[in-house]
Amino acid sequence: MGFKALTRPFVAITLILSCVLLWNIFTFQWPAWRPSSNFYDKVTNGVGSLYTGTSVGSVGYNKEATSAKSPTHSSEFGSASKKKIVMVTGSTGNNRMLGMPHIKEMVYENRMTYAEKHGLEFMWANMTSYNLPSGAPIYWNKIPILQDAFARFPDAEWVWWMDIDIIIMNMSLSIHDHVLSPEGIARNILLDHPMTGAGGGETGYRSPATYQPDDINFVISMDYWGMNVGNFLMRRGEWSEWLLDLWIEPLYISQNWVFPENDGWTHMWQYHEIVRNHTACMSQHSMNSYPDYNALGQHWQPGDHIVHFAGCGGDPICESSWAKYWKMREEVGVPQSVKMKLDDGTAEIEAFQGGERS
Repeated sequence: MGFKALTRPFVAITLILSCVLLWNIFTFQWPAWRPSSNFYDKVTNGVGSLYTGTSVGSVGYNKEATSAKSPTHSSEFGSASKKKIVMVTGSTGNNRMLGMPHIKEMVYENRMTYAEKHGLEFMWANMTSYNLPSGAPIYWNKIPILQDAFARFPDAEWVWWMDIDIIIMNMSLSIHDHVLSPEGIARNILLDHPMTGAGGGETGYRSPATYQPDDINFVISMDYWGMNVGNFLMRRGEWSEWLLDLWIEPLYISQNWVFPENDGWTHMWQYHEIVRNHTACMSQHSMNSYPDYNALGQHWQPGDHIVHFAGCGGDPICESSWAKYWKMREEVGVPQSVKMKLDDGTAEIEAFQGGERS
């Protein structure tokens, strides 16, 4: 028996042991960058999902659709009229709309009056205190603020993000009844709807044709250029924790996108079925109407919930249009506590700082 023949078994055994060692190394690192093996089963209720497996052509609200109870949230989606909701707004001293006199005080009065009227919490975050590494554009700080909101308000079931450039126009309209209740979803959701992209072009994607309301974890609306993350709602749960972690993927942040965190959201929706399957895309009039000068979407009409000055860069038209819609909003009594805080300068504007929870 020659030398080569003797070394062959040794080489084979060495290769096998090396493969085993490499496998153990990689499998040991697996949990650090990927959800647990049963995560997808939890958030999709096994092989099911938010949208049933009907054909693209079958449009309409599936009143018969039901889902198994999810361990991440209550299965009775609209049973309680007072789901705990936290409204969140973020701003900085360098916000582009700060050229408009007293906009922060106006927004604070608007948000707090609505929150008091409907039993909601309100959090105003200082975006500069949530800086992500590597000089990420400040728009991305929206994601750690959302993570912080869930941590600060552990009893909250939903977080409702609103950009600072939004006026709540219909103060009597409950966000739960209007958008989150089964009736609100059925009234406003876009089913089998073509999804547009930046510039108004077709993306080739369509919103799903049917849905199960109990599995909706993200509620957002469409304009002519696609979905707009200036106003949306997110439900607490494992799916949302995973999504927020994915949303600030360094590879996304490094992209030269025109609308950074918005394009990141669009990318996730288009390329991850698990995102589409838990997102309700709503009509623009239901929760994101634009002022009449904005050609990128549908214009506010009496009865619409909010008006969003999306993309307003501090031009003179922004200030005059803001004043116009502010006068047209439904006026309700401002709580005395809110008035006092505005008068004495103690209003919690940009009060929440990253890493400081009270």
